[in-house]
Amino acid sequence: MKNTLKLKSIGALFLGAIAFSSCVTSKVHKDLQAQYQACQDEVEALRNQNREMGENNTELQSRFNRSSQKVESLSADTTELRNELRTARKNYNELNKSYEFLLKNNNTLLANNARENKALLTQMEALQSKLQSKEDSLRLEQNRLMQISTQLAAREQRVNELEGIIQRKDSVVEYVRSKVSDALLGFQGNGLTVEMKNGQVYVSMDNSLLFASGSWNVAPQGKMALEKLSAVLSENPDIRILVEGHTDDDAYRGRGQVSDNWDLSVMRATSVVKIITLNSGIDPKRITAAGRGEFLPLAENSSSEGKATNRRTEIILTPDLTELADLIETIK
Repeated sequence: MKNTLKLKSIGALFLGAIAFSSCVTSKVHKDLQAQYQACQDEVEALRNQNREMGENNTELQSRFNRSSQKVESLSADTTELRNELRTARKNYNELNKSYEFLLKNNNTLLANNARENKALLTQMEALQSKLQSKEDSLRLEQNRLMQISTQLAAREQRVNELEGIIQRKDSVVEYVRSKVSDALLGFQGNGLTVEMKNGQVYVSMDNSLLFASGSWNVAPQGKMALEKLSAVLSENPDIRILVEGHTDDDAYRGRGQVSDNWDLSVMRATSVVKIITLNSGIDPKRITAAGRGEFLPLAENSSSEGKATNRRTEIILTPDLTELADLIETIK
């Protein structure tokens, strides 16, 4: 439960803080991004934990098999003891017959027979006690096997539920990627790409499609692409949206409040967000605008081609992982 609260707190802090990222310092923004990446790493660690749980299930199954063998051995011992007890009772009955015969003919033989009979009775009591002990041990082992079996079933059910959630999450991401690709097909190859990375959908749009040099006003063609994208996003309300503005390392010498690449990247991200949220089907709480400046390049800034690659806006689509985090907490 503590881990769940931790994930939820970090998620809330991340979403809240990123929403005001245009007003905070670079250090706070990077710290929040690091927390977000830590959440991603934690999800990966939880997947590793899922694999470890599979190994634990295999060990429990091995213990179950060993216990079953022990039960079979105890059952065999019980059968043997019962056979011995029947044999002893048969001997006892035969001795009783001899005793009755000797009682009629010889008091001395009667006394000897009595001693033998007593010995047999003692042996029978010992065998009966041993048999009871074996049966008690067998019952205890059977109860233990039932407990192990119950634990295995419960753990397997939780693991299956976890795998089902992961598969559903991956299916949702793939579905969204397919729908986005279809909606933006006419723009792909013209400054727009759609791909999956780390369980997220990345829609990358070159500034040549969206903005004129030094501007943060979205061009008509870019606005068309964003409207098509927003139509897909409005149909998938559980997808979180992060819009990141990126620049090359050429110094931006603006005037007023937009004075450098940090400001320019934030303004461009904000412009994209405003167009997307014109669609009434998109809750503004789902979307975050962030400026990355020139500090997350895809290519070297030593060539004009590299600079053009780095001047981009990335729209990152992430599924809601709350259900997954809650189930993982119950497995712990």
